[in-house]
Amino acid sequence: MVNIIYRHYKPGDDLGLTNLFNKAFQMNGMSIIRSVKNWNWRFVQSPDFKPEMCQIAEDIDNKIIVGAVYVNLVEEITLGGKQYLTGEINDVCSHPSYIRRGISKKLMKMAVDYMKKINCDISLLDADIKGFARKRIYQKFGFFDFEYRYIHFYLPLFGFFISYIPQFLNRIRMKFNKFFKDISYEINYNKKHFEYMEAANKIIPKYYEGFPLYTKKKVKWARINVPDKNLAPTYIIVKKRDKIIGGAVINHQNYRSLKYGIKIRLGMIHEIFLDKIVFNNKRDLYLGYIYLILKIVKIATARFINALLFEGDLKDLDLNKSLKGMHFLKNKSEVVMMKLIKENIEIPKPIKPLLMSSCLSLGVP
Repeated sequence: MVNIIYRHYKPGDDLGLTNLFNKAFQMNGMSIIRSVKNWNWRFVQSPDFKPEMCQIAEDIDNKIIVGAVYVNLVEEITLGGKQYLTGEINDVCSHPSYIRRGISKKLMKMAVDYMKKINCDISLLDADIKGFARKRIYQKFGFFDFEYRYIHFYLPLFGFFISYIPQFLNRIRMKFNKFFKDISYEINYNKKHFEYMEAANKIIPKYYEGFPLYTKKKVKWARINVPDKNLAPTYIIVKKRDKIIGGAVINHQNYRSLKYGIKIRLGMIHEIFLDKIVFNNKRDLYLGYIYLILKIVKIATARFINALLFEGDLKDLDLNKSLKGMHFLKNKSEVVMMKLIKENIEIPKPIKPLLMSSCLSLGVP
C-alpha cells in the first residue's frame, strides 16, 4: 500500500516539484521543461509567496512528490466595476504513476481551504474545454464555466507567404490614411519596463475586465529578474505624436517533446491593447491593430520564434477581426472557470472582454 501524506511547500522541495511538473505535463505530448531555477522563480520568488500556496502530495516511502496544486497569484481584479480578491489556480498535476488515486481532488480541497482562510472572494483557473480535469475535478469542486476563450496561433514562416499581399495592401492603406501620419512605435528589448507598465495600467482597464494591474514589485519579478533570457520581455509601444496609445509584450519559451526529440520556440503574447477612443472609426481601429500586430510579427522573426500564441476573449471583436486579417489561426478550446469562495456574493457577467493575467492564461507571468 502506498503511504501518501499531504502537506505544504518547504525549502528543499524545489527539485521534486520540478521533476513532477516535467513528468506530468509531458504526458500531454509537449510542454515546457522547467529547471529548478525556473520553478523557484515562477512560484517561490513570486510576490507575497507563502508555503501554504503550494499544496503537495508526497509518497513518503519512496521519498517522491507525486502531486501538487498552486494558488498563485492572489490578486485584486475588477469585474462589473467591483474589486474581488482572487486566488488563481495553476499547474494542477499528478505523477503519471499515481493517477486515479484522488490525489488532485485532495490537493484541490486544500487549495480551496487556503483561499477561504485568506478571505478570497473567488478563485479562477484556465481549463481545456475538452480536458479530463474540467469535468472530473474542477466542476466537482464547484468551478463553473465563466468565459470561453480563443487560442490564437501564428506561424511566422507560413503566415509570411499567405498574408504577404494583405500585409502589403494594409501598409498602403496606412500610408495614405491621415490618421497614421503621426503614428510611431518603439521596440524595447528588456528595457522601459515601467513606462510600459504605466501605459498598460492606464489603457487596459478602459476596455477590459479582469486585468490585475501591474505593480512595481510584480514587474521586477515577472519582467526584470527573470531566470533566463528567453523570458526577458520585448515591449512594443505605439504613440500618436508623443502620447502612448497602445502596446504589447512578448517573451518566449521552448516547448519540447522528450519522447520524440522535438523542440518548438513558442512566443507568448501577454497582451495587445489600443486606446480605442483616439481612433476616428472602426476602419482606423482595425488598421491600428494591424499596425501593432505587424510589429509583433517583426519581433517574432527577430527572436527566431517558430510559433506565436495568444489567448483572448470571444467578445474582443475588434482585436479578433484584426488577428484573423493577419491570418492568425484560432481555436475555441479554453475556458476561464470560477468558483465562489464566499458563497454569498454574486459575480456579474462581464460586459467588456476579459483580459486575464498571463500567469493564468499562459502559465507564465
